[in-house]
Amino acid sequence: MEAIKEPDWNTVGILGAARGARSGSGGALGTEHLLAGITTSKGPAREALASEGATKTALLAVLRHRQDRDGAWSATDDAEESVDAREVLGDDDGRSDRFTGAAARALTKAMGDAEREGAAKFGAPHLLRALLDEDHRAVELLGACGIAPQAVRARLDGTGDSATDALPPLLHATRDRLLGRDHYRHMPFWKRWLVKRSGINWASRPARWVSLETYEQAQRLGAAAVGTEHVLLAILATHEVAQRHPHLATENASTPDLRYTGGERLTRLGLDYTSVHKALTGGRVHLLPDPHPLTHYLDRATPPTATSAPTSTDDFPPDPGTGPLVESLLSEQTRAHQLITTLTAPPTT
Repeated sequence: MEAIKEPDWNTVGILGAARGARSGSGGALGTEHLLAGITTSKGPAREALASEGATKTALLAVLRHRQDRDGAWSATDDAEESVDAREVLGDDDGRSDRFTGAAARALTKAMGDAEREGAAKFGAPHLLRALLDEDHRAVELLGACGIAPQAVRARLDGTGDSATDALPPLLHATRDRLLGRDHYRHMPFWKRWLVKRSGINWASRPARWVSLETYEQAQRLGAAAVGTEHVLLAILATHEVAQRHPHLATENASTPDLRYTGGERLTRLGLDYTSVHKALTGGRVHLLPDPHPLTHYLDRATPPTATSAPTSTDDFPPDPGTGPLVESLLSEQTRAHQLITTLTAPPTT
């Protein structure tokens, strides 16, 4: 059999990444795996997804969370109508994979669209448009991330308006690092590269996430030294960003999920990231030195780092969450404790 159109080099990589996204779940390659594969590509298709928050980190987190869970998906993807990959991509594919019925239709449509456009080969934009045209698992995967397929299509077509972002601008950098649009610099280069490659979901490891975010907060403020006030900012930043991305924060969560109790405690005190940031940048709070070096507090409440770079969240030791860290900050007259006391004190008459 000869395919209508061959995939271009970028799409060949997408197909390989789709196999990786399927991971240990087995079975036929579905539309959800093809969509996740596009997030590893280059060009406008990946950019359209990423601009709406559908990054590799986000999609893989949802796929891992739903893997092997009964009733995890509403859409069947017509898995019972699976097709041999060579029937879709031609005999030159040489793979023994199978595609779900929905995935096979999307690939066939992408080839047909490329043929009608006179393109030499079909590419990622053809495939993404085809995946957005039918109500199957790829669309359901976007919905799990709070993303409308129409918004992605508009981004791809260049007709979408910039949506109003409800997240405070000060937290955009934290969100970008969570989504994998940017990466934490407080790690060796080789570890940053492997983290980027594997798409680690920091929201499923809040204590470790806070540890990395602390140094970023200090750097953004131009601080000469990193102190517990930056830990406080990091706890609030990660907590508020995680609340906006529950599809990431709930990965690997137990019932009840106690990993974000530190941020919840601070919120109950009436604190939020914007107000604490304003207090630190407004020059109206005088803070005495921390009783101990920063590592004293972070090491007590952060799980040890794996000796080799992790390839998934399962490779990390259990994360204690942010509760113990807040308890550690409040157990002494740390700079964070002093700041909290100042901001939560009743107004003087």
